[in-house]
Amino acid sequence: MFDIIYALIGLIICTSIVIFFVKKKRGHKDFYFSVITVTFFGILCLILIIWNTEDYIAIKNKDFQTVSGQCFVTEFESTGRTTNHQLHVEINGLVVFGEFDDFSDVRQGTYPCTVKYIEKTRTLFSIKLNSTNK
Repeated sequence: MFDIIYALIGLIICTSIVIFFVKKKRGHKDFYFSVITVTFFGILCLILIIWNTEDYIAIKNKDFQTVSGQCFVTEFESTGRTTNHQLHVEINGLVVFGEFDDFSDVRQGTYPCTVKYIEKTRTLFSIKLNSTNK
């Protein structure tokens, strides 16, 4: 949820910088470069806002896709300047991603399961283990 707030703040900052530069009409040699660069970042922020809004609307409308089958669950962690800790679930050739902290009780491995995810962004919403005993 905080992703949309950061993108919105970025869009507001980029828009205000472009308006400031255009109103001042600087005669500096880097004027057009600055305006084009900040506009590019503003458009990027707008795309992020739209992307996150689609997820938010899908969650509110409970517009999920459900797939059942053999799941191959792996934990992905990259460390560097920032830490990216995700859970990757591959099921029937489809790969969905979720935050590891949200699904910390899910174990790694291959087992039958049912996955509920947001279709456009392939964001994992829930994972349920299927019983192998019949």
